[in-house]
Amino acid sequence: MLDDDVSALPREQLEAELRALREQFRLANKKLRGIQEIGQILASEQNHDRMLAEIIKRTTALMGADRATLFILSDDHDTMWSKSTHGGEIKTIELKVGQGIAGWVARYKRQVNVKDAYKDARFDAEVDRASGYRTKSILCQPLQDMQGNTIGVIQVLNKHEGYFTTSDEQLLRAIGGQASVCILNSQLYVDVVTKNIDLLDTQLKLEERTAEVELLFRVERAAAMAMSKEQALGGVLECMLAEYPSDGAVVLLHDAQRRALVAEHAVGPAAAWLGEARISLDGTLAGEVFGRRAARCLRQSDSQLLAGLDLPVPDGVHLRNAVCVPITHNEDTFGVLVVVNRRDPRGFEERDVRILGVIASRMALSLMLARAMEEERKAERLAAIGKTLSGVVHDLKTPLTIISGYARALAREDDAERRQEYRELVKKQIDAINGMIQELLRFSRGESQLLVRKVWVKDFVAELAESLREEFAGTGVELVVETPYKGAVRMDAPKMRRAAFNLARNAKEAMLERGHGTFTVHIEARDDRVLFSFADDGPGIPPEMEGRLFDSFATHGKKNGTGLGLAIVKRIVDEHGGTLDLTSIPGHGTTFTIGLAPA
Repeated sequence: MLDDDVSALPREQLEAELRALREQFRLANKKLRGIQEIGQILASEQNHDRMLAEIIKRTTALMGADRATLFILSDDHDTMWSKSTHGGEIKTIELKVGQGIAGWVARYKRQVNVKDAYKDARFDAEVDRASGYRTKSILCQPLQDMQGNTIGVIQVLNKHEGYFTTSDEQLLRAIGGQASVCILNSQLYVDVVTKNIDLLDTQLKLEERTAEVELLFRVERAAAMAMSKEQALGGVLECMLAEYPSDGAVVLLHDAQRRALVAEHAVGPAAAWLGEARISLDGTLAGEVFGRRAARCLRQSDSQLLAGLDLPVPDGVHLRNAVCVPITHNEDTFGVLVVVNRRDPRGFEERDVRILGVIASRMALSLMLARAMEEERKAERLAAIGKTLSGVVHDLKTPLTIISGYARALAREDDAERRQEYRELVKKQIDAINGMIQELLRFSRGESQLLVRKVWVKDFVAELAESLREEFAGTGVELVVETPYKGAVRMDAPKMRRAAFNLARNAKEAMLERGHGTFTVHIEARDDRVLFSFADDGPGIPPEMEGRLFDSFATHGKKNGTGLGLAIVKRIVDEHGGTLDLTSIPGHGTTFTIGLAPA
C-alpha cells in the first residue's frame, strides 16, 4: 500500500523530498563530525584556554550563529564572567547571576531559546549598547557538574538563517555536556597543580625552617656548653660561619668610655684584622646599627656604605658584601655582630639577616649571663675578702696581746740581754701580724692561701707553748704540753698556730666562767696521721650550738664573741686537707683533734 502511495506522487514532489532528506542528512553528518572534532579537541589539546576557545569556535560554526560566548561561574556563585568568546571583538563580560538571559539560565538551570531578544523581559540590552552589536535570537544552555550544580553557561547569538531549532537545542546540550567536562577537568587540574605547588612551597619552607632550627640548636648547644664568655662567643661564631661560609665575623662590644665598638672575638680567615677593629659610634654605619638597633645588609654596589663600616681592611682586601646586626636582649644593647664577604654570590638576603638577628640575640644572652656571673664572682670575692679580713682582725688579738705583755716586761727589765730577747719576741709577733696582712692581700689577688712545708713538731710546739703561756698569764688557766710524737708534719706553720690560738682562746673564755682550768696540748702519731689534740676541762659545748659550731658568726654566751674563731679553725684545717674532730662532755670539758699528714 505504501509503494502504491509513493508511486502515485508527482515526480517533482518526490525529487523535492529527496533533496530535503539529503540536506538533513548532510547537516546531521556535519553536526556529528563537529561533535567528533570537539571530542578530539578535548582529548588532544592540553592548554585549557585554547581548548575552550576552540570549542566556542566550533560551536559558532556548527550552530550557524554570529557568535558564541562561554560564561564561567565565579567561586562566590554570585557573578559570571566570559571565559571565551568567538565571533566579533568584545571585551570581557561580567554578569551577576540572574542578570540578563545568561544570568537567568545560570540561576534556574534551564535552557532558553529566544527568537527576538528585545521582546524578552529577561534580556539586558546594556551589552549591546556598550558594544554596538544588535542581538536578535539567543540560544542559551546551562553547564552543570555531576551533582547538577551550575558551573557556567554557553550562549550562541543570531542564527544566520531563521531561528534556533529544536535540533539546535539538542546539539547545544551535547556541546554543553562536553564543555562541562572540559571545565571540570580544567578546574580539577588547576586544583591539583595548585595543591602540588602549595605542597612544594610548604616542603621548601619546611626544609628552610628545619635548617634554621638545626642551626639555632647548634648555636644554643655551643653557647650552653661554654665555660666562659670567650668560649660562648667563639662557639656561636664558628657555628654561624659553618652555615654562612664567609671571610670572617667579629663581635664588637660597646666601650662606653671610648664611645666606640671594640672587637671582642673574631673568627675566620679575616680574624687577624677583624680582631683589631675599634669603630667610633659617631659617623659610622656600625655606630648607626648600634644606636638604632636595626640591622643593615650591604651588597657590592653599596661601596660607600661598606666603607662606612670603618673596619681596618688591609691593602689588597676588598669588601664585597657584609651584614651588621645589633646584639640586643630586651632593652640592653651590647654591641654589633659583623660578617663580611659571604662566599655565596647572592651575598646576604633578608632571611639571612633575620636568622643572624636570632643568633645575635643568643650572643646577647651569653654576654648578659657572663656579666651577671662576673658581678657574682666579684661579690663573692668581696664577701670572701670581708670574711677573711674579719678573721685576720679576730686573730690580731693574740699577737697584740703578746706584744702588749712583752712591752710591759721591756719597761720593767734592766738586763740588756733579757731586753733583747723581749724585742725579738715582739718582732716575731709583728712578723706574724705582717704575715696575716700578706695573706689577706694574696687572697684578694686570687693567689694560693697556703705555704705548706716540712715543720718539726718540737719547734712548732715550743713556739706555740711560749705564746700560749703569755696568753694565759694571770688568768688562772694552766697550760700542759704532751708531745709523744717528735717527727715532722707538712703544714703552713703560721696558719696552724692561728688555729691553735683560736682553740686556746675559746677554751680560756669557757674555763674563766669557773675562774680556773687546764688547757692540754697533746701530739701523737696514730695510723697514717699526726693528731694535734687541744683539750680543756670547761663546761663543754652548749646543746643549742650543735650543728652550727663551725659556722661563721655563730656564738653563744660570750660577751665579746664574734663567732669567727672555730670557723677560722675549720677553714685552715680544710685548706690543709686535714680532719677536725670534736668531743664534748657537758660539765667535763671539750677536746678538738686536728689530724694532719706526717712529712
